[in-house]
Amino acid sequence: MSNTSIKAGLLAASYRRRRFSAKSHYDETVVYKYASQKIRPVSIGQLLKYRRLPLSKDNILDSIAYTQEELPIRLAKRVISFHKQPFIVGTNPHIARVYSQYYEAFDRLHAFAPIKDLDAEWEFTQALERQTRLLIDVIPTIAQGFLECKQYMQREERTAFINELIRSRIGLRVIGEQHVALSYQFREEQKKIEQRGQGIKAQSNGPADVSVTEDASWVGTIHTKLLPARMMEQCGQMVQGMCELHYGTAPGYYVDGDINETISYIPSHFEYITCELLKNAFRATVDFSNKSSRSSHPPIQITITKGDGYVGVRIRDQGGGISKENMRNVFEYSWSSMQADGADEPTASTSSMAGMSMQSNMALQQGIGGPIAGLGFGLPMARLYASYFGGSLDIVPMEGYGCDVFLKLRSIEGSVEEKQI
Repeated sequence: MSNTSIKAGLLAASYRRRRFSAKSHYDETVVYKYASQKIRPVSIGQLLKYRRLPLSKDNILDSIAYTQEELPIRLAKRVISFHKQPFIVGTNPHIARVYSQYYEAFDRLHAFAPIKDLDAEWEFTQALERQTRLLIDVIPTIAQGFLECKQYMQREERTAFINELIRSRIGLRVIGEQHVALSYQFREEQKKIEQRGQGIKAQSNGPADVSVTEDASWVGTIHTKLLPARMMEQCGQMVQGMCELHYGTAPGYYVDGDINETISYIPSHFEYITCELLKNAFRATVDFSNKSSRSSHPPIQITITKGDGYVGVRIRDQGGGISKENMRNVFEYSWSSMQADGADEPTASTSSMAGMSMQSNMALQQGIGGPIAGLGFGLPMARLYASYFGGSLDIVPMEGYGCDVFLKLRSIEGSVEEKQI
């Protein structure tokens, strides 16, 4: 984009930008300069190319070169996307806060000089890790903002903005967290090699094995032999505990099917999706037990199935199902069954705090569970996460009885040629 085009863009958006934190003309010109550049998608194959241990200095410098160049461009595009929203939406404190968080992340990361050595790489990695933590609460914050502003935007516009925000956030986190994990992995390997080297000097009588015994199933944040059954057990325990904290009671659950099947996937994504689905199943089961005066809660059945390059998960509950009217809305942002049932409209604070422990509140902020019912982002976000790597999420309700939820997750390793982030 030419300087003339950049200036034209600045003038056209000047009125909208006034509602956000004041920045100098120089600052905005820098943001527009980065936002005008094309992103360079990275394939899954490129993320997995460092799977053979041990990692080398060249591997890490190659990873940081792409990460340092790409993240400021993507962050700048997010900043500019806020400028395009209606004035009254931008005045909302929650949305303005998220805008400021993205701007500060861009401002911090773009300021680094090109990285040529490991010391500079480590400094950038630590800054990147801090910025990732600061952006942890973006989703609950933006959810509250759009809940308060939904009357000022068309549903299609709101959905398009949120979808793009979440997709870009997934990409940002996959790229950023992948490098952070590789950087830590590299230093841990170097530390072990150094320690073993010292041991070799002390024991001069025999051959030394200097191979690194780190779990080769991990490549940064990707686990190439993830066990869905084990993950479902862990998520089930966590959500069951949250349900007991919130309601004082919780149904049981069990996992069956192809319990030894593995998949190549990002565990934190798997955990987020399944925790959201289990929260709905647990809450619906307890609520329906109260309404129907059942003496006990029927257990939730979690079935794992094996497919060609994917794993299927079916979550079956007896929570009363979903009405046809509500079924049309379950994948809409800012819609919650709590509101449909006549409960008070939740807020970011009341939804996360009511009856919840500190651990549960932290879980919400980290995107791995959170309150048993929230701000209407759970199911649409879970479906978006599932589809990001070519999977799907479908719900088959039986009104008056329960729901079958079908989750299909494609193995990341199986889609190396097609999927780009």
